[in-house]
Amino acid sequence: MKKFLLSFFIASLLTFFLLWGLYFFFTKDLPPPEEKLVPTIRLFYSDGTPLLVSRNIWIDLSDIPEKFVEILLTSEDEEFYKHPGFDLMGFLRALIMDIKTLSFSQGGSTITQQLARTLYLSMDKSIVRKLKEIFISFWLERIRTKDEILEMYINSVYMGNGIYGFQTASKLYFGKDLSDLSVPEMCVLVALIKSPENFNPLKDPETSRKRAKIVLDRLLTEKRISTQEYENYSAELSKLEFHTQQMNVDEELFWRVVREAQDLGFSLNELRYGYRVYLTLDKELQKKVYNTVEDDKTAFVGVKVKTGEIVAYRGVGLQYGTGWRQIGSAIKPLYYYYAVLKGRNPSDLLLDLPLKIGEWEPENFDKTFKGTVSLKEALVDSRNIPSVLLYSYLQPESVRSFITEVLKLRARYPDDLTASLGTVETAPEEIVKVYSAIFNGGVVLEPYIIDKIEDRNGKIIYRGYPKVLSVVPSFVRSAQEASEILKSILKEVVERGTGVRVKIPGKEIAGKTGTAEKNAWFVGGDDEYIFAVVKDGENLLGGRDCAPVWKEIVSSWEKFEGDLRYKRLDKPGIPLIDDRTIEYLDYAKLVELVNGSKLPVSVLVKVLQLMDYNHQIEFLSKLNSVDPILSLEIWKKFLMEGG
Repeated sequence: MKKFLLSFFIASLLTFFLLWGLYFFFTKDLPPPEEKLVPTIRLFYSDGTPLLVSRNIWIDLSDIPEKFVEILLTSEDEEFYKHPGFDLMGFLRALIMDIKTLSFSQGGSTITQQLARTLYLSMDKSIVRKLKEIFISFWLERIRTKDEILEMYINSVYMGNGIYGFQTASKLYFGKDLSDLSVPEMCVLVALIKSPENFNPLKDPETSRKRAKIVLDRLLTEKRISTQEYENYSAELSKLEFHTQQMNVDEELFWRVVREAQDLGFSLNELRYGYRVYLTLDKELQKKVYNTVEDDKTAFVGVKVKTGEIVAYRGVGLQYGTGWRQIGSAIKPLYYYYAVLKGRNPSDLLLDLPLKIGEWEPENFDKTFKGTVSLKEALVDSRNIPSVLLYSYLQPESVRSFITEVLKLRARYPDDLTASLGTVETAPEEIVKVYSAIFNGGVVLEPYIIDKIEDRNGKIIYRGYPKVLSVVPSFVRSAQEASEILKSILKEVVERGTGVRVKIPGKEIAGKTGTAEKNAWFVGGDDEYIFAVVKDGENLLGGRDCAPVWKEIVSSWEKFEGDLRYKRLDKPGIPLIDDRTIEYLDYAKLVELVNGSKLPVSVLVKVLQLMDYNHQIEFLSKLNSVDPILSLEIWKKFLMEGG
């Protein structure tokens, strides 16, 4: 007997130390549960009205209806306030079923275990995960009260459609607060816990009602409701309709706010409990954006030109609003602005002839060549070849320095001339930032979305303000004069160029289209606001696909007045031709075009007339090496015309 007792004692002691060791091993490095909760922030529009966040809306336990708590515990964990985080009998029942089926698929989890799984574990169904779940549940029960655990569970359980928590689900599926739900509506939400995607009320209302009926049956069985109440609730449930409240906030907008708040020194835990964050977003404009754009491949960002306040933001997918995309011809105004600053005039002439730069042969969109175009026409019509030559003429290193160091464009910048056509990768928010600087006379402002933050007592603990990143210096022209000249050109882009689809009667708008391999842009506005629309996809065009979206949103917003201060310049122009221009011309292609009657010899004669003597000699020499007869013909006609 003594040996048995001694063996039992030793076995018990070893079991105790084994369990304690497992408990310590599974819980020693776990962060506090609050840090693992889905973040929620109380967000408000600029006018003070609430802004709904699609992920999670926190609700305090004191604000949760007692009837809902009763329904939840009856369905999920009747012994919640009695067990230590683990219901042995429930677990044994599930374990026996697992052994019989060899599936390890049964539940038997308490609310504390479900919370442990949500916060710290994967959804894999295995014995190892179940053991971790049990030990973490004991740990949670040791460090938090029952009410705290229940409150965290109610606010963190996944409810389908990318949302968490019963208050958020109530808003999404019924368009009202949890406190305003009927018993059948509460049963629908509780039933969702088992499989939120399969029982999704928006996708399969009938299945959702059937699952809610199971919860209602349980309430009757456990005598939580009377027979008469059961019949009434069942009848109500059979006719229940779902009235979803549109979520006017996307995931990326939520995290955009979080990132800015963290940069300001606020932790998520601070913001989650009672802090109120007021945004610079305009409620009416934001709603117009979401009512207009329903696909998941379009972003929209709008800012105040003179302050950097973000007035509208639609990011869709994570990192979209701030995620980098190639910007195509939307890059052009940045270095055309630099050209005007350096003294170049809208009437200055650029060549529009075939180029060959290494293995790269840039083309115009219409695949034609005009011989020469003015700087203004090159931008209005978004002609690629003259733009490449202008970029080269301005010195690529200097252009890059101006764009990245003065305009403060954060971007991935290629080390070749393809940058001139927008192989630069940047974000919509960055684009509206640099366009704003061009429109406001050269002041680069950091876009910001948080107007103010109040603590739980209503005290303002932070107020947003314009942050100047850089001021464009004067070169040959002042930044203000260069801005007005460039706006006059971008105004013509909208009036008769690639951006014509954004024209709004009675309003002056300046802007630019952009088309890249997998996305398209339109960026523009007036002296008060700049807006950018960007779409992801194949075979898109900025003028065809983005401009109409821009117009539909902006034209109906009352605050957009369409006022522009601009300056038309009629000074005579000069040819912008340098050594690299002559070097980059594709002389074989020139001969091919002339021989194919696609380029008149007279055009080349006029080009020759624009060159200085040294460039004329070099041009004819290179052409002579390909086609001596054509070279001689051009020379003769040049002389005949008084060259």
